[in-house]
Amino acid sequence: MINSVGINSYYQVSGTNNQSTLSNQALQTKPTSEAGNVDTAKPMPERQFDFTSMTLQEQSDAAHALYEQGYLSMGEMAFMTGEYGLIKHDGQLGGKTLAQAQSEKFNVITQMKEDLAGAKQQGTATPEVIKNYQTLINKLEVYQYGFNASA
Repeated sequence: MINSVGINSYYQVSGTNNQSTLSNQALQTKPTSEAGNVDTAKPMPERQFDFTSMTLQEQSDAAHALYEQGYLSMGEMAFMTGEYGLIKHDGQLGGKTLAQAQSEKFNVITQMKEDLAGAKQQGTATPEVIKNYQTLINKLEVYQYGFNASA
């Protein structure tokens, strides 16, 4: 999806922003589950999206909707909308055009797992990047399947 350099930069900033709100959330919510680091206090939204078959535009739209419902953090929403926003703005990214981003379906969860594995293999991902990436993948799996399929 996005090259590992972009992932590292984004998630390091996102992790810093999330830590400032984490202490406020700790006072208001139950602790996260150990298995998937998914906040159990937030209600699971009714499944409206199929992350196993969607376009980049659909992924972006889903991320916005799940953010508005409180299921995704602002950083997670920004990450999931980033590539489509770049394609929409610049017309092409990584060989993909806006028309392709609006018509070619792919499995978002599988792609994110492959991107994370590639970043780990290249050694470009920090431990915090890996943790944030895994948390987002886990949230999408719980949303999609009702459980953490990676556990």
